[in-house]
Amino acid sequence: MGRWFVQTVVDNGRLPLFFLLVSFLLAFLFIRFSVRMIRAEVSWWPGNVTPGGMHIHHVMFGLVMVLISGFALVAIANYDTPVANCILASVFGIGSALMLDEFALILHLRDVYWAEEGRSSIDAVFVAIAISGLYLLGVHPIGFAGDFDAYQQDRSLVTLALVLGGLASQLLLAAITLLKGKLWTGLVGLFFVPLLIVGAIRLGRPSSPWARWRYADKPDKQTRAFNREKRLREPVVRAKIVVQEALSGRFGVPIEVSEIIEQVPLIPGHKLPNRWLAAVRWSRTRRRLRRTPVWRLPMILVSLSIVLAFVFVALDDEFGNTDGAVTIESELDIGATATLLSVIAGGMITLTGLVFTAITLAMQFGASQISVRVVPMLQQEGIMRWSIGMFLSTFVFSVIIASDLALSGEWTAPVLSTSVAILLAFVSAFLFIALVARVGVILNSARLLRWIAAQGHTSTVRMYPNSSGAVDSGAVDSGAGVSAPLPAAASVLPPDEPTGTTTVRLKQLSPDGRILLAVNLARIERLVTSWGVTVELLPTIGEFVAQDSVLFQVEGPQLRVRPHQLMACLVFGDTHSPMVSPAAALQAIVDIALKALSPAINDPGRAVQAIDHLEDLLMTIAPRVRSEPAESALRRIRGARRTWADYVTIATDEIRHFSTNSTQVQRRLRSLFVTLLEACPADQHPPLRARLGALDAQVAREWKSDLDIELASAADPQGLGSERGSSGRVLPLVVGTRQQVPDGTETGNDAEK
Repeated sequence: MGRWFVQTVVDNGRLPLFFLLVSFLLAFLFIRFSVRMIRAEVSWWPGNVTPGGMHIHHVMFGLVMVLISGFALVAIANYDTPVANCILASVFGIGSALMLDEFALILHLRDVYWAEEGRSSIDAVFVAIAISGLYLLGVHPIGFAGDFDAYQQDRSLVTLALVLGGLASQLLLAAITLLKGKLWTGLVGLFFVPLLIVGAIRLGRPSSPWARWRYADKPDKQTRAFNREKRLREPVVRAKIVVQEALSGRFGVPIEVSEIIEQVPLIPGHKLPNRWLAAVRWSRTRRRLRRTPVWRLPMILVSLSIVLAFVFVALDDEFGNTDGAVTIESELDIGATATLLSVIAGGMITLTGLVFTAITLAMQFGASQISVRVVPMLQQEGIMRWSIGMFLSTFVFSVIIASDLALSGEWTAPVLSTSVAILLAFVSAFLFIALVARVGVILNSARLLRWIAAQGHTSTVRMYPNSSGAVDSGAVDSGAGVSAPLPAAASVLPPDEPTGTTTVRLKQLSPDGRILLAVNLARIERLVTSWGVTVELLPTIGEFVAQDSVLFQVEGPQLRVRPHQLMACLVFGDTHSPMVSPAAALQAIVDIALKALSPAINDPGRAVQAIDHLEDLLMTIAPRVRSEPAESALRRIRGARRTWADYVTIATDEIRHFSTNSTQVQRRLRSLFVTLLEACPADQHPPLRARLGALDAQVAREWKSDLDIELASAADPQGLGSERGSSGRVLPLVVGTRQQVPDGTETGNDAEK
């Protein structure tokens, strides 16, 4: 141990750092012991330092010690003073411990020493100990670990650029890791770069800034992040809390803040959404809703393949030259290589034609058998664009290499180019498998319904961010209608400014379509507050807006109004897709059910599957719609909102009309209404009871025999799963037990018999 200490610490000039770390640890343990004695009101222990009745926190003593020792270390830096260096480093360590022990007080600017916020002081101390320990062991962070040694040797600008690029990429990974809430991974990753790669790739913590920016409209990622936090991080946090409280005592003691609250005046009005955060969210919304051209990605990939083909031709000419210092010899002769490239090129162009034909047939089948909404879904599938682009790129790359081989007159095969062509062929094969699997998912009605329902859940969460009614004031409405109510700040305007009413009409047609998909409410709120006007948005999300139709009606002073700025707050498209709003998801599922109930298809089982997902979506929508305030607090922005009755109408009325002479569908619809009646409060019952009454009248009108009326009047979640439906579930399922009968014998209730 002594030899290791001498070789690792003393011989490498780290003795002052050792004294700093030891003094830091001892000072922290002492001050924590002291404050615990003071908290326990031990009579024999000195209390707080309170000259003249003013409590002086120990952070002040630490600040003085850090300043004095730091100044002295700088002053004697050019002198050989090993003893003084160790003494001053010890003083610096003691002062740092006193300061970091009250890090929470400095951070929050109030005494939170024993509150939950006080845990941040212990975290800061642990971070300081970890970093000091790594330095003591000779482990340095990026930028201090010999990164510039290569540049010091050759002084090349290329080497400098590569070094700076590597450091920048590592710092970017560290920033992403820290934004994802992984403090320890980010800090330790500065010393061990692979940790940064892992931290940047994996999901962020649920409460991290990254999660607030990136997962707000992605419930699946939010759920995965929450589950990972609960499964992996919570046990570690509990263990850390045990260690913290063993060292420093229990946190969470209430503190008196009445005086602080009295000193902070309440700001009247409402704080406007953050401009930059709202702009980032709106940009993401526009990018998500923008229609992606089918040809763009294949065109880019083909262009890249042409460039890469010429690059690898040049590389093969360079490395294949036997006069040079580096040569690559091929096991294939030139004839075999040309044949191989021809086979790859022919296979790729054949595969491209086959895929195009298969996708066309899949679109025709989906539109005729499932729903016309299958066509845009297939068109916007990324795997389709990637597959066609990769097939064509491999074909073009192989043709260029084969052409160069035929025209160059060389007697050696191009090894690098042929290897890349083979690699592209393997990638294309895997993409073909993925494409076939994806098309199969979309053409599978059960999978398609589940996919649409998942998008409906996402848009529901985006439209109603919080089931309790609380909405982030900076949220951007990304396709779900006018956002939930927010209070608007007052605007001071000149008293003589003329007022009136004006309209903003759709003059310039959007090239993407004329269906309203999204409204940037945060931007509108800032505009109307600045202008001092009231704005009413007339069309609702999902409506087709005809040319010269009124979009906005603006009331108030007109001099500051800029119609083009209001127009920039809208996004138009050609399809009201499920990712836009829950109403679109309900409509898409209803379309599939209606197609199944058409005389040409006549598949009530598929309609029952569709009603299953409709019930699931309505169960999700019901509490969120109800939690919205009845009257908008946003006095300056008005717009139409869909009510609970609207969603019930969209989801059930058309199917009810098309369920003529279908007992299975009528029983499933009745079960949907009964389930919602049991789950929803009384104020949401009227539209459900009205449709139950209409369903009763329809049953009485269509069915004549008592048995048919009894069957159609039963609520069954499976359609025709049993005779009496859900009301017949009166006996529990008993497995593997034996009951005693009155005559003393046993009867078996084993379900396996």
